[in-house]
Amino acid sequence: MRTGIVEYKNFGKCIELSAGGIKAVATLDVGPRIIYYGTDKKNMLFEDIGRAVKNGGEYFDKNFKKGEMWNIYGGHRMWKSPEDDASYVPDNYPIKYETDGGAATLFGNLQSNTRLQFKMSLEMKDDGALSVVHTIENKGAYTAELAVWAITVLAGGGVEIIPFNTNDTGFLPNNFFAFWPYDDPNDKRLSFDGGNVFLTQKPGAESPFKLGLLCKKGVAGYLNDGLLFIKKFPYQNGARYPDNNCNYETYTSGLILEMESLSPVFAVEPNGSVSHAEEFGLVLNVKDKEHAARLLREA
Repeated sequence: MRTGIVEYKNFGKCIELSAGGIKAVATLDVGPRIIYYGTDKKNMLFEDIGRAVKNGGEYFDKNFKKGEMWNIYGGHRMWKSPEDDASYVPDNYPIKYETDGGAATLFGNLQSNTRLQFKMSLEMKDDGALSVVHTIENKGAYTAELAVWAITVLAGGGVEIIPFNTNDTGFLPNNFFAFWPYDDPNDKRLSFDGGNVFLTQKPGAESPFKLGLLCKKGVAGYLNDGLLFIKKFPYQNGARYPDNNCNYETYTSGLILEMESLSPVFAVEPNGSVSHAEEFGLVLNVKDKEHAARLLREA
């Protein structure tokens, strides 16, 4: 297992964790972001080298510096849910960090508009699996009602696999799906087969698509070029989740596909905090989406 400071492309100073032929790279000059997770030859995550995905305008001029822009940068980030203007906090500045063997903790800067502070704790296991704990602390004067939102932005060209719930609920439903106003339920990128949801990232697609659901198994995957990225996350029975009770959401455009898990909704009192954990994994030499689906059922 190795940990070290590196310069990575135009993201500046980063910290690299590696083990088992897999490496993770997290930004230190912006973020926090995990900008790389994959093998030495292939990054499973999207990298916005050209800073093509961004947001700005009147809200940003009023609440931050004039002309300030929020950049997606790519990779993996954390937000607070529900989504609103205040979700788009520019994180374009160096952050503090600590390291301890194969682990690192990244401390985001205090958000001036929300008075929230994000922390991301990373630990790589010997097999290359990466534990990611997301913590939001409320530094404001009032209670904040929110959920922790862990968003992984994947590189284009792959297909996502999400297992159906299989619990027997008798006469009651055990699966439901949430759609957004811009969705077309007949979108050909979306399909259902063999007890799974499949969502294909189509490069150059003109319209976005987003889907939400309650994923009780707490696992989803993204197959791209024979590599299966696995994202594991907790499900808490009886908890209230955002967006009509979704603990998992996914979004795709002509450029990216996002895998998003959410914590339950919490009332976070001043100086209080809430955390949400995930685990990343990577499987090599996966033949097709059916093979990937079997692996996820066994995960």
